[in-house]
Amino acid sequence: MTRSRLKPVLAVAVVLLAACGGQTQPIGIVASSNGSLQVGQQRVLVGLVDTETQAFLASPDLEATADLVGPNDETMEDVPLEFVWAVPDQRGLYRATVDFPSPGGWSISITADGYAATEPTLMMVADDTAMPQVGETAPAVATRTGDDNPLDEITTDPQPEPDFYRLSLDDALNDDRPTVVIFATPAFCTSATCGPVLETAKQVQAAHPEVDFLHVEIYENLDATSYEELVTVDAVDTWALPSEPWVFVTDDAGTITARFEGTLDPAELDQALTDLGA
Repeated sequence: MTRSRLKPVLAVAVVLLAACGGQTQPIGIVASSNGSLQVGQQRVLVGLVDTETQAFLASPDLEATADLVGPNDETMEDVPLEFVWAVPDQRGLYRATVDFPSPGGWSISITADGYAATEPTLMMVADDTAMPQVGETAPAVATRTGDDNPLDEITTDPQPEPDFYRLSLDDALNDDRPTVVIFATPAFCTSATCGPVLETAKQVQAAHPEVDFLHVEIYENLDATSYEELVTVDAVDTWALPSEPWVFVTDDAGTITARFEGTLDPAELDQALTDLGA
């Protein structure tokens, strides 16, 4: 059965806005996917886009904050935004940690140094989501391994790390070791962030030898000649992932302790594992 191709993290709707108050007013986007945010503490990805060139403006040197307004007029002002590369040295986003008190439509406006604040952009926050959240038990699903399959049939990573395909996901979640699972598809990732996410995991792996690292390719049929033919693997469907890529960290009991959508830097992943004592 052919299933719908997952949405990339940057496939978001934006609205062109006019300049305001003598300063350039960029477009604000929410890069967190629909269906990923729920009540409680969440990692939110946002971006800034130039209205004329459509270039992403976020950079390590451009400080920014966000103001949020909730469905019941809850307000959060000057929420700090931290820069993170989506594609190293090419395109960046901002991340924020937001504790949502209620479900519904939340608007976010971004203010960056030297720019007028963006007009509010809407994001939906659910009371609960189908996909796994921090604090929940990670679904144990069998995935293909390098022992039973040639690597080029189970990953589109052009330079795969064989250790990432040593274990099935269900075995990793039950071997009393922390686990990092990367859901990504470098060859079919239209946002171009899947490859960088995998490279980040490879960088961090060496410092955490007591942790299982697994890459789960998003699609089964890697010989597909069109996006319409692609079929998602069982693990992606069981985890109800609304987009790609995703990285999850679990403790030695299989409980999710951190999750990252779209992009992350090595320091984020390293800290998540250090917090586990791994």
